[in-house]
Amino acid sequence: MNIKLAPLFEKIQSSFWFIPSLMMIFSLLLAAGTIYIDVTHMQDKQGALSFLYTTDVTAVRSLLGTIAGAMITVTSIAFSITIVSLTLASSQFGPRLMRNFMMDKGTQFVLGSFIATFLFCIAIFCAISFKAPYAFQPGITLAVAIAMTCFSVWILIYFIHHVAQSIQADVVIDGVYCELQEIIGKLFPEISNENLTREGVLAFEKNRGTQQLEVSAPSSGYLQLIDKESLLTLASKSHCTIQLHYSAGDFVVKNSTIATVYGSDKVKQDISESIIKHIVFGACRTPVQDPEFAVHQLVEIALRALSPGINDPYTAITCIDKLSSVLCSLAGKTFPYTNIFIDGVPRLVCKSLTFTDIADAAFDQIRQECETNLAVTIQMLDSLHVLETQAKTAEHHSFVQAQTRMIEQQQAKQSLSDEDNTELLRRINKITHNTKLV
Repeated sequence: MNIKLAPLFEKIQSSFWFIPSLMMIFSLLLAAGTIYIDVTHMQDKQGALSFLYTTDVTAVRSLLGTIAGAMITVTSIAFSITIVSLTLASSQFGPRLMRNFMMDKGTQFVLGSFIATFLFCIAIFCAISFKAPYAFQPGITLAVAIAMTCFSVWILIYFIHHVAQSIQADVVIDGVYCELQEIIGKLFPEISNENLTREGVLAFEKNRGTQQLEVSAPSSGYLQLIDKESLLTLASKSHCTIQLHYSAGDFVVKNSTIATVYGSDKVKQDISESIIKHIVFGACRTPVQDPEFAVHQLVEIALRALSPGINDPYTAITCIDKLSSVLCSLAGKTFPYTNIFIDGVPRLVCKSLTFTDIADAAFDQIRQECETNLAVTIQMLDSLHVLETQAKTAEHHSFVQAQTRMIEQQQAKQSLSDEDNTELLRRINKITHNTKLV
């Protein structure tokens, strides 16, 4: 799949119309297929399925009309339940979490099943109303309609159970966490590409060309995706260096400089259009190349849980546990290259994304909001201790030390009992002692 289609594919996944539309088309094709079987292959009423053709056409028409009416009623109820669950999720977990609920394949399949059954019955109802020479005796079509109705009844029971389960805090948090882990697995591979080498900024300054061309943003919006492979190929063919000033997730204002092109010869003006073609803008952020997006979703759940209106510290603690697991996973990953060289010549220079950037996005706001909540603060210290034990670079240790120091400064301003203060200091000392050993 073309990488530039990834945001569109992600948008389709989070829609309520794509899977139901496919199921509607399938139901019409199924109706045509069953009618064809009844007309061409089941005229011999002496077979094993001859009992299917003993029903009265008027009774069949009445039955199909009843099923169609019931299905459209159940569909409206299912949509109402879905909207209510989305409203509850938006108020409790945040409006940005609605995307995760809309991506739920179970809900999409249920809605599609009801509509598909309705359309199938309507199609058959119309077909059996034809007069000679197009009239036919329904048999297989009726059996399929009854089977689809029975399946829809089971689906309704499943849907009620599924909705009740999907709005639970632990299920929502785990869903965001699993998506974040999947994104990290794609963007941060364990083994780096051997064909690409990372060099320092000084090397870029030394080897880049002198001719410059600034590329302006065609419109305002969030930068959703950068096709780095295509840009690298373009820079190599054009014998130039492309420096990107934004990364996925950043908001870009129209006419701002999103990239600068350097070349030893005069840079062609039409290269700006080629660069813009390999950059995707949109009205909102997506997790395709933006790991901080999913991190912010977990942080938003935690912040709402810590708000006075909700006051649910256990949900916040669960979010901290998931964020800690994510950071420990990132500690063993290779981050994307900032400067990409080919044959010693810099071809693509990207805005850097570091472990500290993601870690700060995960912990800073929660740390600031849990200043008066000792239980959540202690959980943050426990998570920092776990991260300290799995830290592999000086950057990792520096982050843990900085967060621990800020927590200690915040809690020093609070009025704590002697026992609580002792417990807090014990966890802080455990982190600092482990850091000194490293």
